[in-house]
Amino acid sequence: MGTYTHVLEYSGGRSVVEITEYAEFDEFVRPMRLFDGVKRFSLTLWALPSGLHYGQAVKAGVDASEFIQAGGSADALTVDVRKAGGSQWGMDWVRYVVGHPRTEPEPLDVAIALPRATEMVSRSEVFTPDEAGALFFSYYKTGEIPAGYVLRPVQGFTKDGGNVTLAVESC
Repeated sequence: MGTYTHVLEYSGGRSVVEITEYAEFDEFVRPMRLFDGVKRFSLTLWALPSGLHYGQAVKAGVDASEFIQAGGSADALTVDVRKAGGSQWGMDWVRYVVGHPRTEPEPLDVAIALPRATEMVSRSEVFTPDEAGALFFSYYKTGEIPAGYVLRPVQGFTKDGGNVTLAVESC
């Protein structure tokens, strides 16, 4: 058995699982293949601080300030990451929608249904469970998504709890 290094939260935190440094690709893709957009609709991965397990992190007030998450249904998923940065907007972290490279701007015309909202994304920002699983596996191993994807900023956050919408009408 290894040391717990990350947390997986299923469907908005309804279920939380700690994983070790020995997780495999299937641990990320399998749940996404079952997403129905209603009861099974999201997966979030974030790194635990070194030396802490989930319960200790919660007690210490540590939250998932940086993460990767997927939401939607197995037919159409959106993937986003939240990472440090955003000083140009006065923010400490920014949440970005991940997309495939594109040559021209695209409208946000694909609706990803979630239990409490609908997320509008472009066609180049829609993923299959296998593609999203590969992004998760890379993030799990490196803390980043692989090169070659584009990031569209949608929301900024400050350390004092503030947040600002950074969304645009096309990407």
